Amino acid sequence: MPRMYTTPDEARTDLYLAGAVYLFGDLILRIFLGLVPLDRIRFVGPVIVALLPLVTTILVPYLLIRYRKERFADYGLTKPSPLFLRGLFIGAPLVVAAVVTGWLAGAGPGGGLPVFGVVMQGALLLFVRRITFVFGLVLLCVYATAKARDAFRSDPRYLPTGVLEIGRVLAVVSAVTSGLLILSTVLGGQSIIVRSTLLLFPLAVAAAAYLAYRELAGRQLTSRAILLTPTVILALGAFTLRLDAFEFTYGLWRAAYLAGIGLIVGALIESQRSAWGALGLATVVALLTYL
Repeated sequence: MPRMYTTPDEARTDLYLAGAVYLFGDLILRIFLGLVPLDRIRFVGPVIVALLPLVTTILVPYLLIRYRKERFADYGLTKPSPLFLRGLFIGAPLVVAAVVTGWLAGAGPGGGLPVFGVVMQGALLLFVRRITFVFGLVLLCVYATAKARDAFRSDPRYLPTGVLEIGRVLAVVSAVTSGLLILSTVLGGQSIIVRSTLLLFPLAVAAAAYLAYRELAGRQLTSRAILLTPTVILALGAFTLRLDAFEFTYGLWRAAYLAGIGLIVGALIESQRSAWGALGLATVVALLTYL
């Protein structure tokens, strides 16, 4: 079956549609389930809870790929690759931050790992839901990054340069919001050790970004819009607009370090032209962190 040609306008339409479903689909589905409570049916409810994240993340990209007669290989989804192991390695700093955070919070060294929660608390359903959400979201980023190549064909720059430009902005936002949250914690009489995630998570993402940056090809071209696409998707999905100053700052802080993960995913996809590095990173995030 011949591949359907996608114009820039069509690519942007597909990209915006997939992004809108991710951002607003969960709200619509919750309203629907409130009117038609399928999730309360025995045996059906757990399946819906576990698989619902796939509906808002990867279902629409899958349907669009089929509609456009595209190949999954066009999105880097080919046979298993050793690049998966590179993704695991890049995610190592995130695991260290999760372990240290769990230990400082009094939950023990394994308290910051989702797999530990399954073993100790039997939270299998929540664990499966987390896996479907993280992998669905990363696959959405894979789709969005590849689609952005057709949607935005201007502003070319070398890949390392583009990553540095966006990374510096995210680093400044993380530093400012972390400082404000630490100040608020100290003034509120809370222990900064307990709130260690204020520093550990952004630093871990920065370390993972450095590991990914070291592997980038210096002469490979991309564009700022392509790298911004997965970055913005993860940032917007994490940020909730609140009127409370602390909650607003906390939302910016969380959006900044999750945007950093989106930047890493985009850099890996652009550098490797494969989804396997991003899937390796997704495995680390899903199984071994609570990011």
